[in-house]
Amino acid sequence: MIEKIQTFIIIIASISLFVFGLQSFSRQVENLGTERLSKWIAKITKLPLGGFFLGGLFTSIVQSSTVVSTLTVSLVNTGVISFRDSILIMLGTNIGNTSTAWIVSMNSALLGPIFIVLGTLISMVPTRISVLGKSIFYFGFIFFSLSYIGQAMEPIKNDPFLVEILSKATNPFLGIIYGILITVIIQSSSVVVGLVIVLLTQGTIDIDSAIPIVIGANIGTTSTALLVSLNFSSLSKLVALAASAFNIVGVIIMFPFFGVLKRIALSFSDTPSLQVAMAFTVSNTFTSVLFLLLIKPTLKKLRSHKWYQESLEANSEIKL
Repeated sequence: MIEKIQTFIIIIASISLFVFGLQSFSRQVENLGTERLSKWIAKITKLPLGGFFLGGLFTSIVQSSTVVSTLTVSLVNTGVISFRDSILIMLGTNIGNTSTAWIVSMNSALLGPIFIVLGTLISMVPTRISVLGKSIFYFGFIFFSLSYIGQAMEPIKNDPFLVEILSKATNPFLGIIYGILITVIIQSSSVVVGLVIVLLTQGTIDIDSAIPIVIGANIGTTSTALLVSLNFSSLSKLVALAASAFNIVGVIIMFPFFGVLKRIALSFSDTPSLQVAMAFTVSNTFTSVLFLLLIKPTLKKLRSHKWYQESLEANSEIKL
């Protein structure tokens, strides 16, 4: 019993390190350009589909769709970006969010220490580049902590209770629910994707369970933006609500095609982690591109919402 408690504490601690690494890396990247961030966003969103590509690129760099979503909601509230651009950024964020799965699929045991040492050395250089060293350090810390999670979970990977609970995720509906709940609790779909890849690599779950969980995480990850928007304008609330709606509709559309996703993933690679990354990427890209193609009717529908009308009445100079 004592050994199980110790193992549980070690697992929670290793997951906490992973979360800390992701959050710290996000903060360091933000700090590199906080002063000019708003100006750059305003310039890029003036380009055709600039917001869409910005959302994807920024999310893949920061490694947190939660950070980008909440930042977008905040910028809409202050009028830095338009309503249309905010929607495009949210759609792009979904694609950028898949980069975590690809990064986690790499050899974390080797890359982690390399980036940690490199980041430490760069941060010691007495020039402005030392600021970049911290970002590189925490990037390596993400890999290092993920490797530690795998080691921590080794003693319980075949635990009957754990296997029984996770085996139920082979039911696509329950798998999606698992993904939503875990992501809402942890507040990071990146962490959920990382955990799924670790469990899949260890053989605790199979691809039939992994796909519904990571896709369900897409819905759970929008909860933060929804909570943040409660303190902002009606327009910000509508942007956060739209992001959730996109992901919910996307999951509903993809639900009957989980078998197709599985076949695509299996044909892409024999490596479990790469299979998850491919299935996650195909699902998110399909959802984002679908709404991108339907952007005009989507915006028309959103602008008919009472929150949008309330925003127009409250501020006649609102950016459309």
